[in-house]
Amino acid sequence: SLDMMYNTCGIQVNFDYTSENNFEKIFRVGNYLTPLFIALYANSPFKNKKLTGFYSYRNKVWQHTSRGGIMPIAFEKVTFEKYFDYIINCPVLFIVKDKKYIQTNGETFKDFIDGKIRRFKDKATLNDFETHLATIFTEVRLKQFVEFRSLDTCDWECFCDGPAFFTGLLYSSFLEEVFSIIKKWRKENVMNAYMQSPKKGLETELEGKTLYEWGKFFLDLSKAGLIKRGKKNKKNQDETIYLKHTENVLKNKKNRAQLL
Repeated sequence: SLDMMYNTCGIQVNFDYTSENNFEKIFRVGNYLTPLFIALYANSPFKNKKLTGFYSYRNKVWQHTSRGGIMPIAFEKVTFEKYFDYIINCPVLFIVKDKKYIQTNGETFKDFIDGKIRRFKDKATLNDFETHLATIFTEVRLKQFVEFRSLDTCDWECFCDGPAFFTGLLYSSFLEEVFSIIKKWRKENVMNAYMQSPKKGLETELEGKTLYEWGKFFLDLSKAGLIKRGKKNKKNQDETIYLKHTENVLKNKKNRAQLL
């Protein structure tokens, strides 16, 4: 937990959804492609000025942090109700009352709703639920929006690449194509790639292909999606200008951590 709090820093990208069905697709695509996002944007090979043996030491740390990882429900049909049921059965990390943090004893948020927290007599409020949502540290989580949390922090050159890459896939008609591909992937294969990607990077295998190969495939879809969106700046350039870093990673077969 101390490594997570003091030694890691990531880019968190938030996406809106238009319906429950649209939410499910964005949520599941985000989870299934987490190994690819880790490999493409790995930027934390050091700890205490020494190599760690990982391209993304940050993700290695988060994989071993409680309340993190990939939610099991990501591999099933997902609804708001199913997400809610999963979340309320997670333990309460703490309760905030009058600006004071109250420690709990492993009770779930459902216990809190039912007034069964041993050290706290009150029942949960909506504000308590919002606090609880913010203490779920999974790779993808739902609040008022869907939040992707798998990218290492990087400098300005690549800062917009991850958000642009996702936007081309999620905010276009290509979301249906992406979803139709990933939903056929096996849970165990995705989880194996997830655990290996911080160390093996783009050489990690997923469903018979390396993440390098999947990266090229999904980058092409993302670029097509951004072009189709047609959002342009004053120079009449579309959003594909933000993908230069990702293009260079795949061109050179090296993420930023490998270059470092």
